[in-house]
Amino acid sequence: MCLTTLGDELQRIRRAPVQLDVLTAEDKNAAAPDRPTWLVPLLLWPGAHVCADVPAIRDRLRAGGASVTMLPFVGAWPHWWTSVAAALQAELCEDSVLVHHPLRAGVADRFLAVLASRMDLLLVPFDRWPEHLLSHPSAVPVPLALAPNRITEALREAGGMPPLLEHPLTRQVLIDLLAALP
Repeated sequence: MCLTTLGDELQRIRRAPVQLDVLTAEDKNAAAPDRPTWLVPLLLWPGAHVCADVPAIRDRLRAGGASVTMLPFVGAWPHWWTSVAAALQAELCEDSVLVHHPLRAGVADRFLAVLASRMDLLLVPFDRWPEHLLSHPSAVPVPLALAPNRITEALREAGGMPPLLEHPLTRQVLIDLLAALP
Protein backbone atom coordinates (compact mmCIF):
# COMPACT_ATOMS: atom_id res chain seq x y z
CA MET A 1 0.00 0.00 0.00
CA CYS A 2 2.77 2.46 0.86
CA LEU A 3 4.32 1.94 -2.59
CA THR A 4 0.99 2.48 -4.35
CA THR A 5 0.34 5.72 -2.47
CA LEU A 6 3.93 6.80 -3.16
CA GLY A 7 3.34 6.32 -6.89
CA ASP A 8 0.03 8.18 -6.73
CA GLU A 9 1.55 11.09 -4.83
CA LEU A 10 4.51 11.35 -7.22
CA GLN A 11 2.18 11.27 -10.20
CA ARG A 12 0.14 14.11 -8.68
CA ILE A 13 3.22 16.22 -7.86
CA ARG A 14 5.03 15.60 -11.15
CA ARG A 15 1.87 15.77 -13.27
CA ALA A 16 3.24 12.89 -15.27
CA PRO A 17 2.62 9.14 -15.29
CA VAL A 18 4.39 7.08 -12.65
CA GLN A 19 4.40 3.31 -13.09
CA LEU A 20 5.59 0.95 -10.39
CA ASP A 21 7.00 -2.43 -11.33
CA VAL A 22 7.08 -4.39 -8.09
CA LEU A 23 9.56 -7.27 -8.12
CA THR A 24 7.29 -9.48 -6.02
CA ALA A 25 4.19 -8.89 -8.17
CA GLU A 26 2.75 -11.88 -9.97
CA ASP A 27 2.03 -9.93 -13.18
CA LYS A 28 5.37 -8.72 -14.54
CA ASN A 29 4.02 -7.91 -17.98
CA ALA A 30 2.97 -4.30 -17.54
CA ALA A 31 2.76 -2.45 -20.84
CA ALA A 32 5.85 -0.54 -21.91
CA PRO A 33 5.38 3.24 -21.62
CA ASP A 34 4.86 5.08 -24.90
CA ARG A 35 7.14 7.98 -23.93
CA PRO A 36 10.78 8.22 -22.83
CA THR A 37 11.05 6.66 -19.39
CA TRP A 38 13.37 6.87 -16.42
CA LEU A 39 13.80 3.65 -14.50
CA VAL A 40 14.49 4.51 -10.85
CA PRO A 41 15.16 1.40 -8.75
CA LEU A 42 13.69 1.92 -5.28
CA LEU A 43 16.25 -0.38 -3.73
CA LEU A 44 18.53 0.40 -0.81
CA TRP A 45 21.68 -1.59 -1.55
CA PRO A 46 23.44 -3.29 -4.47
CA GLY A 47 22.13 -6.83 -4.05
CA ALA A 48 20.81 -9.33 -6.57
CA HIS A 49 17.77 -7.20 -7.42
CA VAL A 50 19.97 -4.29 -8.51
CA CYS A 51 22.34 -6.53 -10.44
CA ALA A 52 19.85 -8.84 -12.17
CA ASP A 53 16.19 -7.89 -11.76
CA VAL A 54 16.45 -4.19 -12.60
CA PRO A 55 18.38 -4.74 -15.85
CA ALA A 56 15.77 -7.40 -16.74
CA ILE A 57 12.99 -4.83 -16.24
CA ARG A 58 14.91 -2.34 -18.40
CA ASP A 59 15.39 -4.95 -21.12
CA ARG A 60 11.72 -5.97 -21.00
CA LEU A 61 10.60 -2.36 -21.37
CA ARG A 62 13.02 -1.76 -24.23
CA ALA A 63 11.84 -4.94 -25.95
CA GLY A 64 8.33 -3.48 -25.72
CA GLY A 65 9.49 -0.38 -27.60
CA ALA A 66 10.15 1.99 -24.68
CA SER A 67 13.07 4.37 -24.58
CA VAL A 68 14.51 3.76 -21.09
CA THR A 69 17.15 5.65 -19.13
CA MET A 70 18.20 3.76 -16.02
CA LEU A 71 19.26 5.70 -12.92
CA PRO A 72 21.33 4.27 -10.06
CA PHE A 73 19.33 2.60 -7.29
CA VAL A 74 18.11 5.04 -4.61
CA GLY A 75 20.49 3.64 -1.99
CA ALA A 76 23.42 4.76 -4.17
CA TRP A 77 22.32 8.39 -3.88
CA PRO A 78 24.49 10.02 -1.16
CA HIS A 79 21.84 12.68 -0.51
CA TRP A 80 19.28 9.96 0.28
CA TRP A 81 21.32 8.49 3.14
CA THR A 82 22.35 11.92 4.46
CA SER A 83 18.68 12.88 4.54
CA VAL A 84 17.62 9.56 6.10
CA ALA A 85 20.22 9.97 8.86
CA ALA A 86 19.04 13.53 9.52
CA ALA A 87 15.36 12.50 9.50
CA LEU A 88 15.95 9.64 11.94
CA GLN A 89 18.46 11.44 14.18
CA ALA A 90 15.91 12.57 16.79
CA GLU A 91 14.61 9.00 17.16
CA LEU A 92 17.95 7.19 17.31
CA CYS A 93 19.49 6.38 20.65
CA GLU A 94 22.66 4.81 21.96
CA ASP A 95 21.02 1.38 21.66
CA SER A 96 19.75 1.80 18.07
CA VAL A 97 20.84 -0.99 15.73
CA LEU A 98 20.46 -1.13 11.96
CA VAL A 99 18.82 -4.44 11.05
CA HIS A 100 18.73 -5.76 7.48
CA HIS A 101 17.70 -8.98 5.81
CA PRO A 102 20.56 -11.48 5.51
CA LEU A 103 22.81 -10.99 2.48
CA ARG A 104 25.36 -13.04 0.62
CA ALA A 105 28.93 -11.96 1.12
CA GLY A 106 30.14 -9.44 -1.42
CA VAL A 107 29.27 -5.97 -2.59
CA ALA A 108 26.00 -5.61 -0.66
CA ASP A 109 27.40 -6.47 2.75
CA ARG A 110 30.41 -4.18 2.20
CA PHE A 111 28.00 -1.40 1.16
CA LEU A 112 25.98 -1.90 4.35
CA ALA A 113 29.12 -1.89 6.50
CA VAL A 114 30.07 1.52 5.07
CA LEU A 115 26.51 2.76 5.63
CA ALA A 116 26.54 1.59 9.27
CA SER A 117 29.87 3.33 9.79
CA ARG A 118 28.55 6.50 8.17
CA MET A 119 25.44 6.48 10.38
CA ASP A 120 27.58 5.46 13.38
CA LEU A 121 25.30 2.52 14.22
CA LEU A 122 25.83 -1.17 14.75
CA LEU A 123 24.64 -3.33 11.85
CA VAL A 124 22.98 -6.72 12.48
CA PRO A 125 21.44 -9.13 9.94
CA PHE A 126 17.88 -10.13 10.82
CA ASP A 127 18.78 -13.79 11.27
CA ARG A 128 21.17 -12.72 14.06
CA TRP A 129 18.77 -10.23 15.66
CA PRO A 130 17.32 -12.65 18.30
CA GLU A 131 20.83 -13.57 19.44
CA HIS A 132 21.86 -9.89 19.53
CA LEU A 133 18.74 -8.99 21.53
CA LEU A 134 19.48 -11.68 24.13
CA SER A 135 22.88 -10.13 24.84
CA HIS A 136 21.65 -6.53 24.39
CA PRO A 137 18.07 -6.42 25.75
CA SER A 138 17.81 -2.62 25.41
CA ALA A 139 18.65 -2.70 21.68
CA VAL A 140 16.22 -0.78 19.46
CA PRO A 141 15.96 -2.14 15.91
CA VAL A 142 15.99 0.28 12.98
CA PRO A 143 14.94 -1.74 9.93
CA LEU A 144 16.80 -1.06 6.71
CA ALA A 145 13.77 -1.60 4.51
CA LEU A 146 11.82 0.75 2.33
CA ALA A 147 8.43 -0.97 2.58
CA PRO A 148 6.82 -3.27 5.13
CA ASN A 149 7.74 -6.93 5.00
CA ARG A 150 7.88 -9.87 7.40
CA ILE A 151 11.14 -8.59 8.89
CA THR A 152 9.87 -5.06 9.56
CA GLU A 153 6.71 -6.48 11.15
CA ALA A 154 8.75 -8.71 13.47
CA LEU A 155 11.02 -5.78 14.40
CA ARG A 156 8.04 -3.51 15.02
CA GLU A 157 6.70 -6.07 17.50
CA ALA A 158 10.09 -5.82 19.23
CA GLY A 159 9.65 -2.05 19.61
CA GLY A 160 11.48 -1.10 16.42
CA MET A 161 10.89 1.76 14.05
CA PRO A 162 8.69 1.43 10.96
CA PRO A 163 10.14 0.85 7.49
CA LEU A 164 11.38 4.01 5.78
CA LEU A 165 8.25 4.61 3.66
CA GLU A 166 6.07 4.46 6.77
CA HIS A 167 8.27 6.95 8.60
CA PRO A 168 6.83 10.39 7.66
CA LEU A 169 10.15 12.24 7.38
CA THR A 170 12.01 9.62 5.35
CA ARG A 171 8.95 9.14 3.13
CA GLN A 172 8.90 12.88 2.43
CA VAL A 173 12.63 12.86 1.69
CA LEU A 174 12.11 10.18 -0.96
CA ILE A 175 9.12 11.99 -2.46
CA ASP A 176 11.09 15.24 -2.64
CA LEU A 177 14.07 13.52 -4.29
CA LEU A 178 11.94 11.71 -6.86
CA ALA A 179 9.76 14.74 -7.55
CA ALA A 180 12.88 16.83 -8.25
CA LEU A 181 14.02 14.54 -11.09
CA PRO A 182 13.70 16.17 -14.53
